[in-house]
Amino acid sequence: MPKQTREQRLLELVSAFTELGPAWVRWVHACLPAQTVSYPRLRLLSGLKCHEGGMTMKQLATALEVTPRRVTALVDALEEDGLVERFAHPGDGRSTVVVISKRGLAQHREAWTQHQDEVAVAFGDLSNADQEQLLAITYRLTDAFRARLEAKATVTNPEPAPESTIIRRNRRLRTAPPGIGA
Repeated sequence: MPKQTREQRLLELVSAFTELGPAWVRWVHACLPAQTVSYPRLRLLSGLKCHEGGMTMKQLATALEVTPRRVTALVDALEEDGLVERFAHPGDGRSTVVVISKRGLAQHREAWTQHQDEVAVAFGDLSNADQEQLLAITYRLTDAFRARLEAKATVTNPEPAPESTIIRRNRRLRTAPPGIGA
């Protein structure tokens, strides 16, 4: 069997990851408990659970690595289900703070651990040595992707000009109770 060149191996890795990505996403979604929110919504609840004082929409977008528009859609749906609450930021009237509700905490508590345990089953098909090697490579590869993405990001999101109009859904925000958004 001829020795594989570096270029061939790199292209084979691209092909393998092209197959892995969608299979991973389908597996993660298939492992959701029957009576829970979608995986993106569950991730958002998980992020909020770790931030007792809540997070701004911008912080959520950054933490979840999604667009602000996507965060708005997720928060809208979660708020409609009573799983999160929105408050006006106490120090910045332009910002909204999102906080997980008691109902959201209960939903997260019921679903997250069960989901993570179910997803982890697939890794049990690997030997301990393979698991350790995969974990080490995954961390390095994730760091490499993020560094390369940062290097590619040459265009920043400029602040809108003062005369520009930003249209938002007209919604009233409650004043945040003490400890929220602080």
